[in-house]
Amino acid sequence: MVSHRSFPDQPSGVKSFLEHFCRNFGLECSWLTEDIAELHLTDEAAGLIDGPRTPGYRCKLALTVKSAEAWKDAELFVPGSYRWDRFLTIANHKGRLCRQYVTGIPGSLDDGEAPEAQGGEINYEPHLLIHWRLNYRTQTDSRRRILDFAVNLVTGHLETGYYHHLQSCSLAENPLPFIPTAKRRVGFRAAYKMMTDEIRYILTVEDNSWAKEACRHLDQEIQVLQRYYDDRLLRENAEDELIWEKDLRIQELKRRSQPRVLASPFAAALLYVPIITYQACVNGQNLRLRFDPVAGRPVR
Repeated sequence: MVSHRSFPDQPSGVKSFLEHFCRNFGLECSWLTEDIAELHLTDEAAGLIDGPRTPGYRCKLALTVKSAEAWKDAELFVPGSYRWDRFLTIANHKGRLCRQYVTGIPGSLDDGEAPEAQGGEINYEPHLLIHWRLNYRTQTDSRRRILDFAVNLVTGHLETGYYHHLQSCSLAENPLPFIPTAKRRVGFRAAYKMMTDEIRYILTVEDNSWAKEACRHLDQEIQVLQRYYDDRLLRENAEDELIWEKDLRIQELKRRSQPRVLASPFAAALLYVPIITYQACVNGQNLRLRFDPVAGRPVR
């Protein structure tokens, strides 16, 4: 039996994850109570979760320990439970690299119908979206930061935080038939370099007091080590061996204690976003205006 202390009762984040999972996999999900969900797993989803050739079925998931105890036919779905781990593994695997089209935008592209472009031209433009994990490390501390970047592969424009605009959108593996797709002009290697350059820039302008403090601590340890070997060199005769050992110990200390930031991509998507382009004539000049309905703002 699972004790109440095994898992925290925080269903809001768990509920959001479950709803996103079901929406992205096209699964039917209904809520019997606030904390009990009933899922209709398709043959494909059942095969992913429970193994190949598992037929589809219905299951109930409880988002809190109390609900699981009240509903005997519901399985516990909280961080650390079997069902949670399976769903999270599948989501991580599918999210490492995928290709999706934006097919629904609240207030702009609803129910798969053609949007009101108001004289503009709408095209799918490919975007490379990558989530990065930044690990800040010193000898005594380690902290993590998550960044997401999106590069428009038609214009080369880079922005951060684009993933959050997608939370309310509908995505699909196939495009809407009435929206043509623009040709990619920026290569994946170039887009990847834009992101790494942006990370370097972020690191140069953010607070680096943690690194300075780690460097001061490292300098102190190196001085202690140098004094130790200097004293030994005065007392012992094996000068060459001690100098070699001293240099080796200092290099090992630097490798272990030097403050550093490790940046690694952990999820990527090739995302096709509908961009609306308007042609306007102002004071005799032809202007080209572009609007991103996902972000809800003009873009370059």
